[in-house]
Amino acid sequence: MIDTLTSLRIFFALMVFGAHCYVLDSSFDAHFFKEGFVGVSFFFVLSGFIIAYNYQEKLLTKRTDKRTFWVARIARIYPLHLLTLVIAACIGGYVQYNGTVDWIKHFAASTFLLQPFFPSADYFFSFNSPSWSLGCEQLFYFCFPLVIPFLNSRRNLLIALGICLPVMLAGMYLTPDEQIKAYWYVNPITRLPDFFVGVLLYQFYRLLCSKKISYSAGTLLETGVVVLFFLFYLCAADIPKVYRYSCYYWLPVSLMILVFALQKGMLSRLLSNRFLIIGGEISYSFYLIHLFIILTYTKMAAIYQWQIQWTISVPLIFCITVALSLLSYYYFEKPANRWVKRVLTKKQS
Repeated sequence: MIDTLTSLRIFFALMVFGAHCYVLDSSFDAHFFKEGFVGVSFFFVLSGFIIAYNYQEKLLTKRTDKRTFWVARIARIYPLHLLTLVIAACIGGYVQYNGTVDWIKHFAASTFLLQPFFPSADYFFSFNSPSWSLGCEQLFYFCFPLVIPFLNSRRNLLIALGICLPVMLAGMYLTPDEQIKAYWYVNPITRLPDFFVGVLLYQFYRLLCSKKISYSAGTLLETGVVVLFFLFYLCAADIPKVYRYSCYYWLPVSLMILVFALQKGMLSRLLSNRFLIIGGEISYSFYLIHLFIILTYTKMAAIYQWQIQWTISVPLIFCITVALSLLSYYYFEKPANRWVKRVLTKKQS
């Protein structure tokens, strides 16, 4: 199950990558990846599902405690985040500030992943801008052990989401266009329902995983959810962007995660390919690194007046990003993860 979902991650990371490639060619975004931000929604829902899958029973039965859970999450997100933050600070990542004190405020907010709480683009997109989503993940991880005793049933989760959805829709409708991104795309509090959708999804997975589903039926289901996702994707132009930032994609993304987690059909077997699994494993590094490569290439192209078609530049940048992501994952991310766990566990004992 985990292998299939791991492989899916790289496809949605590619959508985010494509959305950022508009800086290379303004038409690129319109060609392929106009809805690249759906990748973030996918990761938030998937995060809720995977966290519930790995930790819900352990926390409820006291086989692990809150501190152990939080240590594991810190070890997962912070080492690479801090490394890429320092790189962004050195190469002049996107940040607008007035004087040294203001720069320190921006840097401190980004260091502790608090930047998405500030409703201003010069904060939530400062330095390594993709890291804003880690601020949301940090809130999800903090809340999960505290709320899981209440949200460990489908009924309670459905009630919570049933309350959240109309409130969200009303708030989205009333929010001025210029404030939509700050309050409904990057704000960790308003993205919590995405995470809870994933937790709810795990409850349905537990219900369905014991059901007997034939290979042909599984293949039909997997093909169906892919088609459904693309139908939502292709019809998105008619939906206000504020809804597309989150709740519009809940249904297709959730069904895709649920059906592929069951691993009953041909497509899930294809996703179990070793190379796709590796692609999913490096997706976190890929996500945090890719914008550096795009912006560095753009600066060099401007300085040296390169006139290169995006059909050449985008594959080149992609290959460089994959290579650096592999190095990052095996020689920094994994060792740093183990080191942080070891250090913080020793402090506990």
